[in-house]
Amino acid sequence: MVSPKRRLAVSLVFVLFLVLLPSASSAQTQGIDLGLVYAGGIGLPMLDIREIAVRVIRAALGFVGLVMVMRILYGGLLMMTHGGCEENRAEAIEVIKGAVIGVIIIMTSSALVQFIVNAVADTAQTYL
Repeated sequence: MVSPKRRLAVSLVFVLFLVLLPSASSAQTQGIDLGLVYAGGIGLPMLDIREIAVRVIRAALGFVGLVMVMRILYGGLLMMTHGGCEENRAEAIEVIKGAVIGVIIIMTSSALVQFIVNAVADTAQTYL
């Protein structure tokens, strides 16, 4: 059980994040130098930190999705080779159930990330 003090501290951090987030985004529209020109001058890619974050998130979700598909294949292999042993069959079913739930979670989080990225991009274009 979470203590009331911890719950209050987490709530305060969350509220502060929500209060400070709009001021940080409005500061960017006021022409703050993000160092992208300097990065391009020394040979680094001229990507905004938001684009890098989106690419990292998409890569991580793709990797985890690949792991879940491999788990489904492993569960299928266990199911095909259980040889009549009910314990091995039950283990295979649990592996497949867990992997399917994982795939559903990955697909949902991927859709949520895509929605948030599109919403932020649309909002940013209206202010720029």
